[in-house]
Amino acid sequence: MRFAPDRIDILCGWSYRLSIAILLSTLAVAAQAQNRCSASGRLGGEKFTANNCAAAVYGKSVAIWFNENPISVQELGEFQASAEVPDKKEGKQRTLVLIKFCPGGGATKASATAVKVIDLHTNHAKSPLYGIQWTVKSPRDFKAGTMTGEIKPAGTLVGKIAGSWGKTTFNLDFDVKLPAKEATSGVGCGS
Repeated sequence: MRFAPDRIDILCGWSYRLSIAILLSTLAVAAQAQNRCSASGRLGGEKFTANNCAAAVYGKSVAIWFNENPISVQELGEFQASAEVPDKKEGKQRTLVLIKFCPGGGATKASATAVKVIDLHTNHAKSPLYGIQWTVKSPRDFKAGTMTGEIKPAGTLVGKIAGSWGKTTFNLDFDVKLPAKEATSGVGCGS
């Protein structure tokens, strides 16, 4: 069977686009596969579980996004660049927990005792009213169980944090690789 030159161009273009799509999907899975995480508890009294995550780094601060559903390549890139995540995807609410904090309290070496404050943002797919956006403080609102790692681009962070605020409870467990490039924003960690 012979194809006309214009059909060959169409087939080659389609094949090229498919190859790029497969490569990008593979890279996204690989980037997320490096991260191990779990988040569970109650948001506004409603149960949640989120086992997909991404991390962003800014100076000596880290943002970790725990999401109920898989995180796409585009979302991963946007989060790592901005350390922000929208509560909706394609017009629908999603279940997420976003924490921003200073794992070393201003130092580059992470330490559970150094974590004093966390910016906590939550959202639940069932209702945006279940979500909070609050600054929580240790030991009143949360406790960092373990915290190890180097807070820098391409570093790693391993930790556990458990806490509660109002009707929201959270148990966060993470082992994340920080991206090689810093985000454009984060929390201030001092010197």
